[in-house]
Amino acid sequence: MAQKAIREFDAKSILAKHWNKYFPDFTYAYETVLVQNGSELKEAAKTHKWLNEKPLVAKPDMLFGKRGKNGLVLFKDAKPGDVSLDKAVSWINEKSSSEQKVYFSFDGDTPTGDASVDMLTHFIVEPFTPHTQEEEYYISATCVGDDDVLYMSAEGGMEVEEGWDEKVTEVTFKITDTEEEIEAKIRANIPADVAEKDKEAFAKFAIGFFRAYRELNFAYLEINPFVLQGNKVELLDMVAKLDDTAGFMMVDEWGSVEYPTAFGMESKSPEVEAIEAAD
Repeated sequence: MAQKAIREFDAKSILAKHWNKYFPDFTYAYETVLVQNGSELKEAAKTHKWLNEKPLVAKPDMLFGKRGKNGLVLFKDAKPGDVSLDKAVSWINEKSSSEQKVYFSFDGDTPTGDASVDMLTHFIVEPFTPHTQEEEYYISATCVGDDDVLYMSAEGGMEVEEGWDEKVTEVTFKITDTEEEIEAKIRANIPADVAEKDKEAFAKFAIGFFRAYRELNFAYLEINPFVLQGNKVELLDMVAKLDDTAGFMMVDEWGSVEYPTAFGMESKSPEVEAIEAAD
């Protein structure tokens, strides 16, 4: 399996394209844009009216995590949920105008190790979603050896990695498991701490999520967190890798997907890009 990381914007776009197939019981607004600077965001606001009408969240979309701990998630000006279009424009222009330091590991809120230094060139902008901590959940899936593993937690957000063994439920699936067996395993392993009112919705979402992971040929798919409010779902943060060996048969399903160079890594040469395109 050739795993290639994609932007959060593209991961959300792929799921949104197939939303009704995998998540028919849920709604997802899919209000998201990818821009490189403030001018592009202003231009996008001409056709995406919600950019003018709703409070916003902006963050880099360059294949690195810990954006919140690095101070690279704009979700408040004076208070959470008050970021205007003009504020988002100025923040993106500020962050993209000079090199930024990014740490990839933390001890609590304290950075550890050396920082990577690079330019921020791509930003994802979405509406701010008012919600409580109790409405945040975690889910991911990946391939481990010959099996697929689904990870679920009643606790979403930056701290889910701390105490992973206690907070996260792992469910392993053989490639030969039937849809009925998969559904039964997921329902039998919904994390005990999921709110009682959300358990059935969580199960349905997890079943659809795992089907999407497999059938859309993701090599890794994580939503941390997703917000569950009745039948309304918001995907606050996503990480994804595609199984590029399946790319030739997934052109329609994936659409136009870019495989960018991660923040802090040397850009691919034209020769390497040409070889990858040919493959």
